[in-house]
Amino acid sequence: MRYSYTAIGTAMVLIHGAMAQAQVASEASAQSSIAPSQSVAASDSGGLAGDIIVTARRREEALSRVPITVSALSNESLREKSIRSLDQLQQSVPGLTISSAGGSSNPTINIRGQDRPNLGEAAPPVVTYFADVPMNYIASIVPTYDLASVQVLKGPQGTLFGRNTTGGAVLIYPVAPNFETGGYISAGYGNYNKIEAEGAVNLPIVDEHIALRIAGQRIKRDGYVKMATGGDREDINDTSFRVSLLLQANDDLKNVTIYDDVAWHRSGDGPILTHVYGGPIALRSAALAPYYDCNVSITCDIDLAFARQQAAGVRKNWGEKHSYLRTRATGLSNTTTWNIGDITLKNIFGYRTAKTDNLAETDGVDLTLITAVNRAMLRQYTEEFQIQGSFLDDKLQTILGAFYLKSEPNGPSGLALGTFSPPSRPSMILSYRTQVSKAIFGAITYDFSGLVEGLKLDAGLRRTQDKTDSCSVGYPAIIPFDFGTPLATEDQCENGGSVVVNNTAYSTLGTQVSSKSKAWTWNIGLNYQATSDIFLYVTTRHGYRAGGVNTPLFSTTAPRSLAQFQSYSPETVQDFELGAKVAWRTGAIHGNFNIDVFRAKYKNTQRNVNGLANFDLDGDTSNDPSAGSIVINAGTSRVQGIDFDTNIYFNRNLSINAFASYNDHKYLTLGTPDILASTTAFPSTAEATAFRYAPKLTLGGGVRYEARLGEDAGNLVMNVDAYRSSRIYFGSFKDDLNLSQSAYALVNARIDWQKLMGTSVTASLYMRNIFNKTYANGAANSASSAGFASLLFAEPRMYGVQMRIEF
Repeated sequence: MRYSYTAIGTAMVLIHGAMAQAQVASEASAQSSIAPSQSVAASDSGGLAGDIIVTARRREEALSRVPITVSALSNESLREKSIRSLDQLQQSVPGLTISSAGGSSNPTINIRGQDRPNLGEAAPPVVTYFADVPMNYIASIVPTYDLASVQVLKGPQGTLFGRNTTGGAVLIYPVAPNFETGGYISAGYGNYNKIEAEGAVNLPIVDEHIALRIAGQRIKRDGYVKMATGGDREDINDTSFRVSLLLQANDDLKNVTIYDDVAWHRSGDGPILTHVYGGPIALRSAALAPYYDCNVSITCDIDLAFARQQAAGVRKNWGEKHSYLRTRATGLSNTTTWNIGDITLKNIFGYRTAKTDNLAETDGVDLTLITAVNRAMLRQYTEEFQIQGSFLDDKLQTILGAFYLKSEPNGPSGLALGTFSPPSRPSMILSYRTQVSKAIFGAITYDFSGLVEGLKLDAGLRRTQDKTDSCSVGYPAIIPFDFGTPLATEDQCENGGSVVVNNTAYSTLGTQVSSKSKAWTWNIGLNYQATSDIFLYVTTRHGYRAGGVNTPLFSTTAPRSLAQFQSYSPETVQDFELGAKVAWRTGAIHGNFNIDVFRAKYKNTQRNVNGLANFDLDGDTSNDPSAGSIVINAGTSRVQGIDFDTNIYFNRNLSINAFASYNDHKYLTLGTPDILASTTAFPSTAEATAFRYAPKLTLGGGVRYEARLGEDAGNLVMNVDAYRSSRIYFGSFKDDLNLSQSAYALVNARIDWQKLMGTSVTASLYMRNIFNKTYANGAANSASSAGFASLLFAEPRMYGVQMRIEF
């Protein structure tokens, strides 16, 4: 059956007369045929000067005329802000938080208080799309080279495209081929011995019919966390490339095929021990005290190890020298568009693979507190077909579509976990999950200008069905804890077999659990072009996030059984949003601002619970939650707030921008069963429960100044931007400030000398985190029940030079 999805995609391609691929812009000169071109919106489109064209509603529209909250960055903006990785987007987008809590190759994205559990395979509340294809939930990494745009959509999504989400979506579009020969080469050098090179070449093969674009990037940098045992962590050693092929029969029938490949070979994340909890923690128990609370040597006492770490600061640790992070992600996306009069047929086929092999510890000291080897291999098929229509003299815009996703194992996937070993026995837990999501959807926009000039109605409806099937098996890992424990295959899990560990044979017959969920989701709204400069909108949406299963099969032993949490229910949200987008002018000074207020209520809120290893006290690690973590439905919650951004253009040389996002998060009811509320795994009251990775207030802004030096000298473009975040919680407890980052502010700057001395060369100087602010951007261990807290710290001051040649 796994090949049938390729056949479906191929059939759709044949039906539409081409090979199939992403959305193609109607003009050959557009920078991207998959995404918004970066051209200024024409005045007769109602767009504002400086608008970029976005595809948030599956058709090209000026950003200032889209009736939802969207933040968009063009290719030029990404370069001028020195954004070299997706996590740096949050410093330019209001209300977006991206952390490394799930590991560098599995970032946690939070929009409007919604984030994916950093462990497990729960459906994400925010989905990242590359060329209109949803990314895998692991290795969802996209390098920022040769991109046409990045769009951040806020609020529930799904009635127009892709997967259902309750928080938002991030749309990433690469520059697509066109029929002009050109490209660029860029190289740079920075501190921490950073060496980077990238480039792209665009080749028209057959004029107006076939074009090819090839782009790639190589970055290598030393780590900024130095290891006492030698070497470093938080390094970069990445290689990536893309190949894009445009086939165009005529202006009405076009397709693009993109193959992308990303490979990371890093030493891994650098956790820092930041707190040891007092009281009767496990490390001080009679069984563990000789190893972790001996009071005589730093090699067997966590308090002494913590004191040493405090003295050393956060840029040095004593962790395992042989840690590593190896990740490979590939994708093949394939979209055809065929315009037939008032109807456009569009087919999007995607195939993605992800593989990660990560040896990580969560403490950063030379005590074997918690060490894990996580191996995961997935492949994902997606198929989406759309029929877009424009009728009644363009007064009625419609879209009908169907979406299919299947994610399945693509090799051994499991977690070897050593918790307080010695003396505890390390365990191996393998989990093989197959997830299927099916949906049909439709949406309309109707223009009531005949009755009320400028008034439009938007409405959408979607029906989604999701299913998860899982097989999991657990057995002891090699003692002493090692990384060569045999991995049971999916077939061995489902049909039985054996592996030999520590000279003992263990059965590999696993336990199988499944979960099904389905829902209707919808949206309805009005937007009103009050004047040529004022655009207003109001919308309400009902969103849905699929339920799922926790693995392996939990013990039913009373009184601390977790069997009731074997599966969890879907999460739903009802939101309301009111917004305005306004342009203004005072003499030569002009600008625009966007503002929205929103309120969303979530039911059956899905949240992560950590620290449940041996929770049932039966001594059998094979029925403990994988990595000691489960997902539960934590009652109802409410998120409300306001987003604001503005641009002011003083003249053709000087402009400023600013943004702010305030998010008020609150649990209304917790609904946590007493069995969890009575432990340190999850708060016992709604008031005590924090929203993880969701600061209440983020602020930012920047100044851009361009000095025109003359045709023979070029232009100097100077950018300075700042960002501030209020406190961020990394755990679920509001009163545990050890698992949080207090408010912090950052300042970045860049100078570009464009068209250097009349050439096509741009020379650049950049510096990020100018004042070398030290701040954490995630937790390596957020289970306070383990007895300690450890955090991951963001980059220190980074600076360098770059040279770019366009041709």
